[in-house]
Amino acid sequence: MKEFTIVRGLFDTRKRQLIINENYLKFENKDFNQDLFTIIPKDEITGIRYGIHFIKGLEFYIGREYQIFIKTNSGKELKIFFKLFYRRRLNEKHQLFSDIIDELWNQYFNQILNYYIQQYNNSEEFILGGIVFKNTCIQFDKKEISYSDLAIKKYTHYFIIHSKEDQYKNKMLYYLKDNNSVILVELLNSIIENGQFRTEKISDRSL
Repeated sequence: MKEFTIVRGLFDTRKRQLIINENYLKFENKDFNQDLFTIIPKDEITGIRYGIHFIKGLEFYIGREYQIFIKTNSGKELKIFFKLFYRRRLNEKHQLFSDIIDELWNQYFNQILNYYIQQYNNSEEFILGGIVFKNTCIQFDKKEISYSDLAIKKYTHYFIIHSKEDQYKNKMLYYLKDNNSVILVELLNSIIENGQFRTEKISDRSL
């Protein structure tokens, strides 16, 4: 179990507690004294998206908001976020974001990734991040790419799935906007690079 203290920003300086353990996630996201926390049991967590939203001033970017969305099996999302401006305490805030992401993977999302790994290894058909995984190929937008023809290009805030043979077969997904795209890219990366799946913790999944 790990506990984190989050200060959301200039206009919300309250120190809020985030607890991540093997049984549940607990976050002090409310302002009512009798009901401060949202608690999500581990078995209700089904998805994640995260990233950095850049805050623009009149002429240039003046800050950033670190955003994490945890999705439940009811379809609701819990938002965890904090801001910084003019690069003040940038290293500290970025490290906090990275540490939270790592612990979320440790406690919840490695297990979810392993679930999809098992489905793939068993040649089952399933959908992850809007991509259909079939026995010999993936499918999206009425297009198919065989696993041997599959490639990805990874960037800071998004990645592109594409065919090595046909450049018009491609799809772009954003880590912050698209649910479970961070799990999807791990799955695809394992298929392409290793021909098998990793089950160990990947230490740096933050942006």
